[in-house]
Amino acid sequence: MLARLPVVGGIEHTFGHAPPAEGFFSRLAARVQQHQWLVAITVTAVLVVLALPSLRMVLVSSGIELLPEDAEQRVTVESIAEVFPAGASPQVRVVAMAGTPGLDALADEVVAIDGVDPVNPPREQGDVVVLDVFTVGDGQGTEAQQVVVDFRDRAGEAEVWVTGRAASLVDFVDTIAAQAPLALGLLAVATFVLLFLLTGSVLIPVKALVMIVLSLGASFGALVWIVQDGRAESLLDYSSVGGIEAVIPLFVFAFAFGLAMDYEVFLLSRIKEFHDSGLDNDEAVRAGLQRTGRVITSAALIIVVVFAGFVVGDLLVIKETGVALAIAVVIDATLVRILLVPATMTLLGEWNWWAPAPLRRFHARFGLRESDEAPAPAAQPPAQSRV
Repeated sequence: MLARLPVVGGIEHTFGHAPPAEGFFSRLAARVQQHQWLVAITVTAVLVVLALPSLRMVLVSSGIELLPEDAEQRVTVESIAEVFPAGASPQVRVVAMAGTPGLDALADEVVAIDGVDPVNPPREQGDVVVLDVFTVGDGQGTEAQQVVVDFRDRAGEAEVWVTGRAASLVDFVDTIAAQAPLALGLLAVATFVLLFLLTGSVLIPVKALVMIVLSLGASFGALVWIVQDGRAESLLDYSSVGGIEAVIPLFVFAFAFGLAMDYEVFLLSRIKEFHDSGLDNDEAVRAGLQRTGRVITSAALIIVVVFAGFVVGDLLVIKETGVALAIAVVIDATLVRILLVPATMTLLGEWNWWAPAPLRRFHARFGLRESDEAPAPAAQPPAQSRV
């Protein structure tokens, strides 16, 4: 009965569970294929522009600033800090064993560092001496982190330790930077192997990785523009702390990469199925997008609604998560899956399915497929395309 209504019936026809052989997504793919260069260049340029703000992302480790400005807890803490400034928590705290020689000179070294504002006199706490260091500004940006780095350079081999939010953030970022190449390398290799086993191609996995990087970069850029720059403070009810919480990029990367790969595998498996059945590359792209467009779009819509619900949370870190993941899914399900994938696969043509002879034989034996029937031979680029 609902399907007979004018508006609801149209929605059901477009996003129903049984897509026709020809429909909205196949027609859109055909239009994209007619303007493949224009679509590929335009969409890539849009993603690059969106990603540019991510180059100036500032990682922070916030405390009470995560709460809304009118939250009772934040108002109480800030009021106490205003009335009793001496009791405020320092951005940097230096700890040394009691009796360590040169502590007075070390305190003078701290005061001489650029960005240091007041330094409380050293105080003994049991077996250690504690030196509280306050930095210029709110301590959420690069000032406090630079103070930590400069102090560690000046301290040399002295038995002193630096703690506090700024020091923890510096150590966190350094650890991520040290481990990221290995982690990203393993992820890229695993992705390449999976997509090769699925498609028998060496070009499609590389192209997929490049598009995922563009999509994630655009998502991070939009997050910086919206949250770090405070472009939507009144709309989303938050106050910017001048940066992005340090855990957010890792969290968003993990979720967004997984979702992007999910959509990629789902779409490519259908395109490969149609191509193996005898359709040429362009026909297989149109058929695959038509058969998967409804499911991918519907799934993306559900996920966007879920992540958009995070935006109404009070904690800023929850809002950042919702904004970043919602944008990532929207970009991947629209600009990438519906426009960039068909455009680039049309540009490559039959080269999409190329692989060296040894890898073709490996895929014929170990490749992923849905049936036990003998696999069709991997397609090769037409002879006239070879130079």
